[in-house]
Amino acid sequence: MVKKAIALVVCLSIALTAVLGIAPVSSAAADGANIPVVHVVGTGTPLIRDTETGETETVYPMQIPEGYIEEKAEIFLPVFAEAFFTQEWDEFCDVLYECLSPIFSSFALDKNGEVTDGSYPDWSWSIESLKEDTRGDGTFGVTDYMFYYDWRLDPMVTADTLHQYIEDVMYVTGAEEVALYGRCLGSNIVAAYMYKYDGEHIAEVIHYCSAVYGATQCSKIFTGELRLHTDGIERFVYDINLDIDEYLMDFLRAFVTLMNKTYGLDIASWAVNNVMKDIYLDIIPRVVVESYGTFPAYWSMVSIGDYEKAMETVFYGSDISEYSKLIEKVEYYRNNVQLKFKENVKAQAERGIEYSNIVKYGKQTIPITENGDDLSDALVTVNESSFGATTSLVNGTLSDEYIESAKQSGTFKYISPDKQIDASTCLSPDTTWFIKDIQHKDFPSCVNGLVSEIVNNEGFTVESSSEYPQYLVYLMDKNELIPMTAENENTTVRWEVSFFEALKVVLRSLFELVSNYLSQKA
Repeated sequence: MVKKAIALVVCLSIALTAVLGIAPVSSAAADGANIPVVHVVGTGTPLIRDTETGETETVYPMQIPEGYIEEKAEIFLPVFAEAFFTQEWDEFCDVLYECLSPIFSSFALDKNGEVTDGSYPDWSWSIESLKEDTRGDGTFGVTDYMFYYDWRLDPMVTADTLHQYIEDVMYVTGAEEVALYGRCLGSNIVAAYMYKYDGEHIAEVIHYCSAVYGATQCSKIFTGELRLHTDGIERFVYDINLDIDEYLMDFLRAFVTLMNKTYGLDIASWAVNNVMKDIYLDIIPRVVVESYGTFPAYWSMVSIGDYEKAMETVFYGSDISEYSKLIEKVEYYRNNVQLKFKENVKAQAERGIEYSNIVKYGKQTIPITENGDDLSDALVTVNESSFGATTSLVNGTLSDEYIESAKQSGTFKYISPDKQIDASTCLSPDTTWFIKDIQHKDFPSCVNGLVSEIVNNEGFTVESSSEYPQYLVYLMDKNELIPMTAENENTTVRWEVSFFEALKVVLRSLFELVSNYLSQKA
């Protein structure tokens, strides 16, 4: 059990960094901006390369051969059993590395952070394709000009490609300027462009679930700080829906609640976490340095406070001089874009470029790090994506003393109705919107309306429209944003399950399971 959990923690945590921002935008809602919106997506654009036969082959998504997992799983058990009893984990780490390395290294860059296998994004544009994307009625959709890119490369290099794309959009549309809208890693690309080209051609910048200040999940993998978070695991099962019968899903959730409330989950997590502490320097550096650790773009998503630890972990046991050109790229972005982000934004704002930010929340981070209680969109914390908002824990509220202090200081208007966020401490309190109950990987089209309002109305703020106040709630079944109120703010009730409630669900689910079994036998 512990062996499976360790393998799962390592595999999933590394793989999860690849899903930052890959989900497509849902079908278009009514939106229309008065200038072109260049929409810079997150990671996950498929990667391909040309073969000698003149065809192309897929490099990413990762191609796992049929039967590979089953084959490698057979090797794990005896190796793990020996390691468990001897507490000598070297051989186990070697086996785990041999299993993971072929999968993740298949799309790695070289030690300089450069492509050497000829792989490239399965996307391109032309003047003709941009003309086809243009509506022709003087309005521009939020998803009309989607910019994809190689999400492994140095953001400063991708900024050059983005510059050409912007110029081509302007040529096709006849526009003198555009709005730049970046989501997740795309926000980092936008920040790199704004620094490198000093905001050339840009009237408005909108960040959406930004990873400029870091993406927790990515950052903690680079530092090797992978830990099962017990309360987070319980909350997590209430946030996922597996493709199984409803009563089995109910049973799983209730069973995990019982395990957590009787300390069974603590014991299992303690065992896994102790092993992870012992082996992380034997496995994380070897796997990451041959995969995501060679991506300058992924280094741009390492949190400011995690950078030194990440450097120590990823390059542990390596001759760091061999990675000098990669590190040079990483540090140039960090020193000039990430660390100077607020300074750059303020300087550009003084020249008339408007900045806005849209933040998702109401989710916990995936429970494989110690940040399981942080308020987030599942991958990026609210504090980071908002550039400094003060928040409660994911299932808590700001203290009464904090709320009272905000009333006295005149910043109470920035406190969310659910009392989880104080926007007054973020970079741009009056142009930062918070939407509850959208996961990081989801990009519903109803947000396009808010983006269009921001672009179309000069000086648009959180007080400009009753339809789009600072705090909103996402209704997934209606694909709709509504203002948050005291009546609709409590969307975390799904996590509030008592021991006896869980016990009743377990017993009811077991009864249904037995009944179904007997009916099938009859």
